[in-house]
Amino acid sequence: MEKLIDDIYNISLTASAREDSEDSDKLNNIIEQCYNELNNIMDNWCKNHEENYSGGKMRGDRGEHIEKFVKFVVNKFSSEYGKNIYAVKGTDDKKKLIIPGTKIEKDHQVDIHIYINDIFIAVIECKAYLDSCYYIRACNDFKLFNKFGYDIKKYIFALEDSIKEETKVFTDYEYDNICDDIFYMLDGKRSSNKPIYDKKHIKKINKEKLTYFIKSLHKLFINI
Repeated sequence: MEKLIDDIYNISLTASAREDSEDSDKLNNIIEQCYNELNNIMDNWCKNHEENYSGGKMRGDRGEHIEKFVKFVVNKFSSEYGKNIYAVKGTDDKKKLIIPGTKIEKDHQVDIHIYINDIFIAVIECKAYLDSCYYIRACNDFKLFNKFGYDIKKYIFALEDSIKEETKVFTDYEYDNICDDIFYMLDGKRSSNKPIYDKKHIKKINKEKLTYFIKSLHKLFINI
């Protein structure tokens, strides 16, 4: 009897170890593909800059490409894990906010809305860099979701940090820490005189920071 119990226990441990290994392989695949994708995006910015892109065109492209990258990351979870996980642009998924007892309403969204099994679970605001104005605006948007009953995670994805720590702390206090997390991909503070789309000033992606972002989504998507 004791041998049978030991055999069952060992089989269970083996199966669990196999599942952990498979999960680790899937996660590493996502990390590597996303790391390569983001590198390609930033390399293309540098190439476009060398072709004398206008400032407005570069700003527009960067914003669009960052949003597409975040969608790319989310969709990788769907393909790797075979789950109904997907991201949509907020402009294609506006939420009706209606003041109770009135007909007053407002369309509301942020950059990326995320769903699991067609259930709205999270939003991500996407920025090339995050400064105090962008952060306050994002927290305002997040606050509206809370006020109108949306129980969702609220994140910011940014390449560069451009906000003073004291300003962030004060904003978090003012908005009751409404932002669940901020994910930066590059080290150091942003410098407007050293744009990262100029090859002379390009920064390397911090793979540990990218990994943290992806593992945070993994926790949200897979471990629920």
